[in-house]
Amino acid sequence: MSVGENIRKLREETGYTQKQLAEIIHVKEPYISAMERGQRRPGKKILPLLCDALGVDEKTMLYGTREEYHRQLSYEEKVLLAATEGLSNNQLREVIQYMMKLKASCE
Repeated sequence: MSVGENIRKLREETGYTQKQLAEIIHVKEPYISAMERGQRRPGKKILPLLCDALGVDEKTMLYGTREEYHRQLSYEEKVLLAATEGLSNNQLREVIQYMMKLKASCE
């Protein structure tokens, strides 16, 4: 599910119209419409306001619920995600660097 689809779904679940949501987060209604259609993404200042208004965290706003997010992943992606869970940021950077080198060697 795209960010825009998530915004629309969450807005509808809370019962807000686009106009009401726009008023709550102090933007114009066309901005909400453009985000829902995927023509705009919420900026750094708007994202926290949007999350507060719709009662979700940023990951849910950007990626949907955990179940929706994992349903979109392939088996290999799920295995990779599970294998890297709990690693420190430095360890994750090392894994990413290794994978980039591996990918470059295959090209």
